[in-house]
Amino acid sequence: MENTATFAETAGGVTAYLEVASAGKIGSSVFPLHDEVVIGRDPQDSLASDKFLCIPEHTVSRRHARIRRRGDRYFVEDLHSFNGTFVQDDRLKPGAWHPLQDGDELRVASAQLVFHSLLVPARDNMPTIIAKAIDATEYAKSMGPASDASREDVRRTVQKLHAMAQVSIALGAVTDRATLSEKIMNFIFELFPLAERAFILLRKAEGEAPTPVAARRRDGTIEDPERVRISRTIAGEVIDKKRSILSVDTLSDRHFGSQESIVAQAIRSVMCVPLLLGDECLGLIQVDTSSDPYAFKEQDLEMLTGVCAETAVALKNFQLYSDIERLLEGFVCASVQAIEERDPVTAGHSFRVAGYAEHLAKAVDRSSVPELRHLVFTKEQLREIRYAALLHDFGKVGVREHVLRKEKKLHHADMRLLEHRFKYARACMERQAYRHLVESHLQRALSMAAFTEEKAKIDERLRQEFERLDKFLGTIRRANEPAISHTEGLPDLRDILDYAYQESDDFAAPLLDESEFLALSVCKGCLTAEERRQIESHVVDSYSFLILIPWTRDLAGVPTIAHGHHEKLDGSGYPMGLRGGQISIQTRILTICDIYDALTAGDRPYKKAVPVEQALELMGAECEAGRLDGRLFKVFVASKAWTSTENVLNA
Repeated sequence: MENTATFAETAGGVTAYLEVASAGKIGSSVFPLHDEVVIGRDPQDSLASDKFLCIPEHTVSRRHARIRRRGDRYFVEDLHSFNGTFVQDDRLKPGAWHPLQDGDELRVASAQLVFHSLLVPARDNMPTIIAKAIDATEYAKSMGPASDASREDVRRTVQKLHAMAQVSIALGAVTDRATLSEKIMNFIFELFPLAERAFILLRKAEGEAPTPVAARRRDGTIEDPERVRISRTIAGEVIDKKRSILSVDTLSDRHFGSQESIVAQAIRSVMCVPLLLGDECLGLIQVDTSSDPYAFKEQDLEMLTGVCAETAVALKNFQLYSDIERLLEGFVCASVQAIEERDPVTAGHSFRVAGYAEHLAKAVDRSSVPELRHLVFTKEQLREIRYAALLHDFGKVGVREHVLRKEKKLHHADMRLLEHRFKYARACMERQAYRHLVESHLQRALSMAAFTEEKAKIDERLRQEFERLDKFLGTIRRANEPAISHTEGLPDLRDILDYAYQESDDFAAPLLDESEFLALSVCKGCLTAEERRQIESHVVDSYSFLILIPWTRDLAGVPTIAHGHHEKLDGSGYPMGLRGGQISIQTRILTICDIYDALTAGDRPYKKAVPVEQALELMGAECEAGRLDGRLFKVFVASKAWTSTENVLNA
């Protein structure tokens, strides 16, 4: 008999294939392998179609990886891709050839692939290890067709065994309940050709009656689960006693034939099996027909029971996964709320930015802008963006509160000290002036008229100086107000810096010291260079904290997305000064939403809320200056992402 390798080579040269389990737009497929194939993004690549596997995802490099055959083995090489190539979750070293085994799982960016080889190594190289020997004929009797079975019976049995194998494979790959329900329905109608309807009922909690969550007919008609009539008699028998039921010719069955619901639905033959996991009953699956009273046999019931056992495990996994998701969601939201409590004025900022970012990402996904058509965000990627937005200011937990809550260019205590200094300067001037008046009177024995005249001159000089001090203080108070942009003019403080009052005969004290002058001279915002450095460090701290969390694969980008939300396309941002293509689309989305909320959020002590029109105008100028992504900003404006009322906590 010709071995598999020889046969494969004669069958068009296909000796292996890639099962593309998940690759964004191209969905699931099978790609046959010959001697060499390149995996990449560009569908216009010069290679022939059978030598180039195109995965149209923006995270895939133009030429990402290559698979090559050497003898009876296949090897994979990473072509110095940006996001790397993974085999069994291990990242390959670029340029190095890694041998592939049948069943190896490959990950190229977001695409999941499984390598299957049709080449069988020479038998001399295969070790014979027998752990236990059993008589397989007993299993063949129960699973296989009867000895007198017809060719059609054999064909149907083989078909059912194949379908059962597919059930096991498919249920292990499903990641949500809706997809699971759809696949189970497909398998049921494939396994049981005479089945006309199928229902899935699940319990919300132990002790409650199961409710329909999916209902379908063989012709593909999907019924509204809330309107489906289910026999409570059958359901109660299955749930309470935790046993499978097969009823042929149901209308004449003494247990069920008198039940109104069964008569009304004209059920003639039915199988109903509980979804059991240990002692817990999660629900049931019912399959019935109204045309053939003997549509199902005992072998069918055994097969459906096996399907339900695997389904129960998958459902329990979904429940546990959902519990973990809720736990993570609750932890993230609680952490954000605790951090924002340190600065009540900005409370809600992170939640609003998360809502804007998710809304904008969905709008980009739907956008018809030519430059953005290639962008497609999966459900997992949207969740990743939302978590990054929620946690983008996580590092502010390490910023001192007097800096975090600074309202004006001078702290309250510093401003009060400066105001007291002005009062002290006035007192010093008065003391010096009147002391000189007294000394002059003692030296010259001034008459009352001369004394009065001299005092009037002193009072006038003091009045002029006091007016000057009042103007100085007014100028300082105006300069103390934070500016929104660099274009706003600053009061001239040079005269105040040069001014000194006579504290004593031999010492003149400055009215404004150098540190206060520098703080009041800040042209935008209210932070000094040192305070801004402390605030900007929150980005690095956010990354340092977030990178410590063992994120799952679909959330692995959260730290990086949050890390770059203050980067600008022209390299003027921080903390790394990234430029253009070094900043991911997700981070650019977060940056736009963060800036918008910072501008338009409610009045704060250090700034007034900017009207939406003015905020968009300021952001538009940033786009024209090459600091923000103009394409994404156009979608942001067109979709009015800021009007999203989506509750981030319940997303």
